[in-house]
Amino acid sequence: MKKAGLLLVTITAVWGWSGCSKADAPVDPPQYFIEVIHTATARFDDFFASFGEGVTNSEKLSFVEPLASLLLKDITVSAYVITYRTVDYYGNPIVASGTVYFPNDTHIRGVVEVAPIAFIQKTSGASGRIPSTEAMQSCFGYITIIPDFIGYGVSQDIYHPFLEPEITGRVAYDMRQASREFLRTIGYELPEKTNIAGYSLGGSMAMAMVRYYQEHGEDVKIDKIGIGCGCYEPAAAFDAFTRTGKSSYCLIPTLIYSINKYHKLNLDFSKIFTGDLLANYEEWLDRSDEHNQWFIQNRVGSDLHNYMYPDFFTAEKNEEFNKVYRVLKELSHVDGWTPEKEIYLYHAEDDESVPFECALYAYEEFTKRGATISFFSGTGGHVGYAAQMFISLYLYLILR
Repeated sequence: MKKAGLLLVTITAVWGWSGCSKADAPVDPPQYFIEVIHTATARFDDFFASFGEGVTNSEKLSFVEPLASLLLKDITVSAYVITYRTVDYYGNPIVASGTVYFPNDTHIRGVVEVAPIAFIQKTSGASGRIPSTEAMQSCFGYITIIPDFIGYGVSQDIYHPFLEPEITGRVAYDMRQASREFLRTIGYELPEKTNIAGYSLGGSMAMAMVRYYQEHGEDVKIDKIGIGCGCYEPAAAFDAFTRTGKSSYCLIPTLIYSINKYHKLNLDFSKIFTGDLLANYEEWLDRSDEHNQWFIQNRVGSDLHNYMYPDFFTAEKNEEFNKVYRVLKELSHVDGWTPEKEIYLYHAEDDESVPFECALYAYEEFTKRGATISFFSGTGGHVGYAAQMFISLYLYLILR
């Protein structure tokens, strides 16, 4: 409650620093940015409503919305959906999309790059749900860059490579470069300094972005990193699901299907799935609007015993599950590197969508290697705990 109150007080501050500068010098032809394909305008009320009742009804935010709406009523944000050049999982050139949110009527205070909360269905990309939940900080004077990532937006016909950190980081970096080129067309130069955030599947993507930017982004200086409830260690998540036998969000089948496709495992799905899922997995896992996460969830429920082959719950597994597990270890977002910047890590202890063990593994392994990790945990579930992270992020961005 104290954080929410402080948020209201600091919203009234005068933005005295501009993080972007006018781009007066001649620029080269764009290498990444292609075109703007959609524009829209939004206000604070629109962004707040986009969080949904699971967050907006939180006690932490219950009295924030009416006062913040009054204080920010004159601020508008322009959303530009752009297309840009990047590569697919195999390194082939493709066109992807994303959204740049640009604050109007206020000083530009900096940049936040956000990995969006992603749903299973391919039409649920962030550029298709404007205003996006993850861009509300634009009301406080921040340019927000949100890539759709492969498999969403204009690239929705490509199957999304779930939890693949290398390509995730590359596609996000290319979106940053495209945003730089686009912003020059409206008179602003993107600064080197940036903030990175993400929640849920977006949390995993944000972790991948941090690593890629650290290892490849020589022109990027990361300031703040806020990440919540992400699956940073897929193998730890599967271990937890094996133990509890429960998942409130039916992503496991889609993840296995994606791994089989991109890692060419040639899985025998009769030893992976069972029941109705086994009979229909090729149709149900097509990521269409018809077969969204709720369609599958309503048919198989949250009890993994309803659709996972019995060997999933044994210590030995079977050879098909062992193939998957070996890839899951390769897809660790934690192993093989050490963050140079402090990471603010958030996770609900009662998260039944992404097990708490994922964050615990990241915290323990990173700190062993000397990284600075500020770890925050609590209750509220996967959706409810989001308010904790977002309030903390907004406080930082306003007060900095």
